[in-house]
Amino acid sequence: MLDTVREINEKRRSSVIVMESGESFWLTWTQLQEHDPFAVGQEVDTDALREWLLPRQYPMALNDAVALLAQRAQASGEIRQKLKRKLYMDDTIEMVLYKLEKERLLDDEAFARDWAASRARSHVGKSRIMRELRMKGIPQQMAQNVLEELDEEESDEAAVALARKLLKRYSREADERKAMQKLLMAMARRGYGYEESKQAVETALQEEDE
Repeated sequence: MLDTVREINEKRRSSVIVMESGESFWLTWTQLQEHDPFAVGQEVDTDALREWLLPRQYPMALNDAVALLAQRAQASGEIRQKLKRKLYMDDTIEMVLYKLEKERLLDDEAFARDWAASRARSHVGKSRIMRELRMKGIPQQMAQNVLEELDEEESDEAAVALARKLLKRYSREADERKAMQKLLMAMARRGYGYEESKQAVETALQEEDE
């Protein structure tokens, strides 16, 4: 497909070639030296450019992705977003993700399961965990399945532990009704539903009485 160079944005030891269609290509200084020079107004075969650039970007993108995974476990959606911010082509990113999944360095379901369990133990409710998983690119159904697998007893204990902590925080409030509203709102921010929060508070209060 032929497209016209609209602008060339020079960066540190690299350039971004922006086409009239809005598509852009990031090339390092070394790649720019290998390729024929670009100029504003020049017609470029973008299919040929993508084909030429893919094997040159791929090793760099793979190294960047592995470095990200070395920092902590991540979902494929997170890796995709971060590589996209580094201006790698979509084809390059998909090739990297395929390689990582094939080598079992990426497993969205295992990541989602570990993330959900860890967050639940940290007194975070299911609705917030769902939002976090979706933000990381985990599919809706996969996230739902993982949440359904959470240990209910552990989740309830975590909610009670949070309620116990919040009861102490708001114990000095003169207005008990206002204190309870603040407590329930705090639990809602942590992702707990009203009924779940109410039950956790009742259990915590019962423990205090005992």
